[in-house]
Amino acid sequence: MMAPADILFFALAALILLTGALVAFRPRPIESALWLILNFFLTSALYVLLGAHFVAVIQVLVYAGAIVVLFTFVILLLNLNPQELGAGQAVPWTSFVLLIGTITAILLCFHVATPELLRPLPKLSHPDTFGTVESFSVYLLKNYVWSFELAGVLLLLAVIGVGLLAYRKPKSVHGSSQQKDSSKTQGQKGAA
Repeated sequence: MMAPADILFFALAALILLTGALVAFRPRPIESALWLILNFFLTSALYVLLGAHFVAVIQVLVYAGAIVVLFTFVILLLNLNPQELGAGQAVPWTSFVLLIGTITAILLCFHVATPELLRPLPKLSHPDTFGTVESFSVYLLKNYVWSFELAGVLLLLAVIGVGLLAYRKPKSVHGSSQQKDSSKTQGQKGAA
């Protein structure tokens, strides 16, 4: 019989796969962003179940709290028409069934070819400081300082890109007054 933690693990994994599929198959971008937020929260719950509390908190703060908010901001900023969003179109169920069938076939091939993939991994012995914020930050800043800085630069470029997307040139007042003047002169010519 399976332990309750194993049942919870498989339930969370199934919900993560379901919400990931809904992100891909929803026709409206806002709905996809909302399903993505739920996916990130479920992934964070899975990290808590695995004992990685720091990664779970970072998952919620960085991804659900910042990245998806940025996505939603860009989606709302674009102000797309319903036709551009595909509001009248729905994803056919045949595509969804084909995706699930393909994933099932791949997993079945893995199971038949290598049954040792499904054996449980041996338990690791962790030191007392494993998973603490201090040990994680020391390890991150000693071994991956350049990757850490590169991630910061990429986030800065993303913020600049959003600013450039948000910037709209104001309509020139001079051009609109010229159009009014030309319509007045055409009206005067027609009256004459």
